[in-house]
Amino acid sequence: MNMAVRETVCMAGRERNLQSSFVYLRPTQLVSYRIVGPYEQSASSAWQLMFDWLDANGLRGIVDRGYGLAHDDPRVTPAEHCRYDACIEIPNAPQEKWQHMMPQRLPGGAYHRHRHVGPHSTIGSEIRRIRESWNAPNGLVVAVGRPLVEIYMDDPKFCEPENLRTDLCLPVAFARESV
Repeated sequence: MNMAVRETVCMAGRERNLQSSFVYLRPTQLVSYRIVGPYEQSASSAWQLMFDWLDANGLRGIVDRGYGLAHDDPRVTPAEHCRYDACIEIPNAPQEKWQHMMPQRLPGGAYHRHRHVGPHSTIGSEIRRIRESWNAPNGLVVAVGRPLVEIYMDDPKFCEPENLRTDLCLPVAFARESV
């Protein structure tokens, strides 16, 4: 996608404070870089690896969105053991170019989505706020075994930080399904 189109898409992201909603994410085949450690460092390190690879292979601007998978809740798991994956859908590139990356499937299922508009540096505090203040509707719980999913709608190379859109998706299940 060329820069003019990217900027138009990015400018469309000026909606603020999208109400939270429930969504179903379908399983999607991804490739990723995993970094283990505190999310404040691991997320940016994993995305730097991904962006370097995309740039080196001329794929930056072609990939529509990225997915960040935060596998562990840092309120429960020590920060140095938290797993973060920076992911993209399998690229339209020869397999030998991405075979060194970790393949995985985006875990499908029900999620409670919150739209974050602003710099990526503020996502961590927003996730903490969501985890601490989320009141589950009757019968729903945070699903164990599925990661929190960040869906990056805009590429920071083509969008001003204050306009970056990220959907923060907390996995949910009916209480009887969560075990």
